[in-house]
Amino acid sequence: MKTLPIATMLFLFACTRTEKLPVLGFQEVVDGKTEFARVPDFAYANQYGDTIHTSFLRGKLHIANFFFTSCPTICPKTMRSMKLLAEQVGADTSIQFICFSIDYRKDSIPRLKDYYEKLQVNLPNFHLLQMPSKDELKRVPQKYLSIASEDSTAAGGFDHSGWLILVDPELHIRSYCLGTDPKEVDRFIKDIQRLKDETR
Repeated sequence: MKTLPIATMLFLFACTRTEKLPVLGFQEVVDGKTEFARVPDFAYANQYGDTIHTSFLRGKLHIANFFFTSCPTICPKTMRSMKLLAEQVGADTSIQFICFSIDYRKDSIPRLKDYYEKLQVNLPNFHLLQMPSKDELKRVPQKYLSIASEDSTAAGGFDHSGWLILVDPELHIRSYCLGTDPKEVDRFIKDIQRLKDETR
């Protein structure tokens, strides 16, 4: 498992810490204006075969992570953390849970549905998304400031981080935590509430 160097993560804090959560990431020029980068456009099927578009997430908070169903290392822990978050705040449908499967070869819709049922989440706003191609695997995690790539030497065939990522209604990244660390997850829950209060 790889994680970003501490210096790099500190660089990602785009403004000084205030009562509001900072916007994280790099700036880019869009239509002649400099603004903070947003998470990427995508349109992927979830465990029920329904297509989830980035536009569906506008106006909502969402929490994202990257996993695959046959992962033998960190995914069971990070998905338990996602389930914990869902149990605490998931009844609020203004928050969406977006779990990107990075195994575009094996993780079919039926396989994702079976995995979802084993998680026993049972919430309409908890989505396991099928990433359709290697090109998407290269594109999407990077835009979420995460790491996911094929690696034949890694357990399960993928090298990936365990970040959980909090995104605001304007599709800016606002917080993250290591989903394998309970203390980090506890802090992340507080950040979710801070962002909810900010965006009311």
